[in-house]
Amino acid sequence: MKSKLAFLAGLTAGVLATLSAALIAGQLTGLIEFTANTPAKAAEVNSNFLAVKTAVDDNHARISTLETKLAKFGNNPSPSANGTGVAQCVVGEIRLFAGSVAGAMPAAGQLLPINQNQALFSLLGTKFGGNGMTNFALPNLSDVAPNGLTYTICTSGIFPSQI
Repeated sequence: MKSKLAFLAGLTAGVLATLSAALIAGQLTGLIEFTANTPAKAAEVNSNFLAVKTAVDDNHARISTLETKLAKFGNNPSPSANGTGVAQCVVGEIRLFAGSVAGAMPAAGQLLPINQNQALFSLLGTKFGGNGMTNFALPNLSDVAPNGLTYTICTSGIFPSQI
């Protein structure tokens, strides 16, 4: 649950950053338009500057308030927190990537030995195949992955009970 909330908090913060310029533009009304090759009056320029500054300040206050509220959900590890350039995996977590990921393998239905993947086996069991004594299978998501991307399943990292 905490992982989902942290993801939603991060997603919301990312959307806010992307929409910041649009929010400011939506708050600007009554700007004076200037014509090329026509001298501008200082009062008109100052008026436009003040309108933009007010909109930016208002937007900054809204974002600060939202960041304070989002902080209650905690933080996801930053991409470089574990030195791999990728946020740490949660064992059994499925991610969509364009390439390979440390601590994860393609979810392509392959059999894995239980004795080398006990944490993952404790989560998946034989739901996707395997004999349950010496091996188990990963889900096969290769047919549903978008072109050029691969679904991977984390085989090492944070065990869900630690979250």
